[in-house]
Amino acid sequence: MRRAVGIALNLLALMVALAALAVGGIAYWKATQIQLGLLEAVVQARSALSGLEDRTVEIPIRIQKTFPVQAAIPVREEFVVPIRTVLPVSTEVEVPVQFPLLGERRIAIPIEASVPISVEVIIPISRTLAVETSLSVDLEVPVRVDTARLGVEGLLRDLDARLADIEGRLRER
Repeated sequence: MRRAVGIALNLLALMVALAALAVGGIAYWKATQIQLGLLEAVVQARSALSGLEDRTVEIPIRIQKTFPVQAAIPVREEFVVPIRTVLPVSTEVEVPVQFPLLGERRIAIPIEASVPISVEVIIPISRTLAVETSLSVDLEVPVRVDTARLGVEGLLRDLDARLADIEGRLRER
């Protein structure tokens, strides 16, 4: 029976060792796949950086904002209203007249006239108008950035050198 237990333990140890070897192989394969993915990403990053020194990058910036507007607008205005007309007068006026023997008598005097009127009336208006509203802005503004004017050439060279170093290390493995 001891012999059967020993064989079973040896078989169990062999199975555990084979399982560990399989897990290690899978881990090595996955690590290799990750390394290849990293290598491809580094190559693409270096390619993207190669023409960045003398490019103009256009970045659309969307602005969606509501701005409150409050203002007091003074209005001072003078309006000139010309009045040009003829006013007809047609009436009868009784005037008291003193006669020496007769005393006071009223005499009716008819008046027929036309009175021309020519005047300019100035009407001043002084008022403050309160304006309170909101201004909604929804637009997209293209912003152009000339990378040559940013002064990042040294930074881009250093970044490319580091990526080249990483690419070399990944290719060695």
